[in-house]
Amino acid sequence: MTQYSVLIVEDDQQASYTLEQAVNQHPLFKVIAAAESVAETHIYLKQQPDLILLDISLPDGNGMSLLREIRQQNLNASVIMTTAERESSMVAQAIQFGVNDYLVKPLRLSRVHQALNDFVAFQSKLEESDHIDQLQIDDLMRKSKTPSKNRKTPKGIDATTLATMVEHIKQRQEPFSAQEIGDELALSRITARRYLEYLEEQGMVNMSLNYNTGGRPKQLYHVVR
Repeated sequence: MTQYSVLIVEDDQQASYTLEQAVNQHPLFKVIAAAESVAETHIYLKQQPDLILLDISLPDGNGMSLLREIRQQNLNASVIMTTAERESSMVAQAIQFGVNDYLVKPLRLSRVHQALNDFVAFQSKLEESDHIDQLQIDDLMRKSKTPSKNRKTPKGIDATTLATMVEHIKQRQEPFSAQEIGDELALSRITARRYLEYLEEQGMVNMSLNYNTGGRPKQLYHVVR
C-alpha cells in the first residue's frame, strides 16, 4: 500500500499541529517534516515530499512565491494551500500554479480529510494506465457531471437521525463534544462525530480544538448562527 509523504509549511504552531494530527490519522499519509519558514522549507524539500500543505503568510517570505519556485524547479510535489487568504485574485493565482486544493482557515478536519482523499483518487487514476481517455481526463479535471440532487444525504447518514441531531444541537449555547452529543442521543461517539463532521461540511457547525486539557487536544463543536 502506497504511503504518501507530507511536508507541512505553517508558521502557526497550533495550525501546524492540527494539520499534522489530521494527516497522520489518514493511513495513506505520513508527515515527514513541519517547516515554519521559507528557509526551513528549502531544507525539507530535499526529502522530496509527495505532498506539501502550504500556508501563504510566512515570517520570511510568501507561500505563493514559494509555490512559484517549486513549479519553476520542476519538483515532483503536489501542493494544497492552507491559508486565511480569501481574495479571489489569490485563489486564481494558486489555481494558475496548479494547486490540488485550496483550504481556507479555520481549517475543518473533515475538509482536510476530503482534500487528502481527493489527492489519493487523483493519483490512483493517473497510475491506472499510461494512456487515459477524454472521460477520464474530464473526471480528473472535475468536469464530470455532478451527483444527482435526488440524494438528500450521503451513505452512512440517516435523514431522521440527522434531523434529530440538528434540532438537539440548536438548543446548545456552549461548545460541545461528539461524546456529549452521543450520550444525550444514545449514539456512539464515533457515530456522533460522523454526523457532526457532515454538519461541519454543510457549514452548520464549526469545529475547534481545546488545548487546555492537560493532554491531547479535545475537539469541540458549536452551532453556526
